[in-house]
Amino acid sequence: MKGRGLVVFLALILATLATAGVFMYSRGVEEQAKTGGTMVQVIVSKVDLPARTDLDQMIKDDQFRVIQVPEGVVVGGAITSLDQLAGKSNSVAILAGEQIPAARISGNVPGGALAIPKGMEAITVSLDASRGVAGAISAGDQVVIYGTFTDVTDIDTNKKLPTTTTVLVPTAELLAVFRPLSTSTFGGNETESTGEQLPGSLAVTVALSPEDTQRFVFTMETGRVWFGLLPPDEDGQPMEPITFAQVLT
Repeated sequence: MKGRGLVVFLALILATLATAGVFMYSRGVEEQAKTGGTMVQVIVSKVDLPARTDLDQMIKDDQFRVIQVPEGVVVGGAITSLDQLAGKSNSVAILAGEQIPAARISGNVPGGALAIPKGMEAITVSLDASRGVAGAISAGDQVVIYGTFTDVTDIDTNKKLPTTTTVLVPTAELLAVFRPLSTSTFGGNETESTGEQLPGSLAVTVALSPEDTQRFVFTMETGRVWFGLLPPDEDGQPMEPITFAQVLT
């Protein structure tokens, strides 16, 4: 009898402790809800978005999703509705799954999907890696564009001119850089038209003024171009053309 009474007594104690534990847990949940446990809806991207992405297109492609996060971890100005992204672009890159601060979202997409600056034109050129800073360039970078001319004849005197390298554009902004994943043919005069692409070639879209675009296209058709990557927030400098004789002296 004594043994049975002890078992009943211990069972009552355990039941009391369990009830108290449930009560304390419930009170803790209530307190957490009152002090920051509220869940908030935010919008995140399903994919990485480079700077100046047309967010209307991303909305159309269903590349955003809604998630719930604790109120205490919501970033300042987090986007909570797709309406806040409509007709906009992102000023800096956005990573998949991260909260999107409103500060990263600019107004109506200027210059279309490529965000072409006012008064500029977008033009694309195919470059092998060595002429495109070994591929270490991205949209938003500033570059200096050099042009080299060889075997050029003066149309007035019919005399052959010396090989010359000049700064075509001291400072140009890159709008897009495409790194093909498969072999394809690109135009350009770096290689003969063999139907194959050189390993590491890039398709680079750059913003130029109409005058610089004309000079750039002419150089691509008659000479060769090189891109030099500029440090952040620095402009390139115009320089006098240089010839073979000047290099030697």
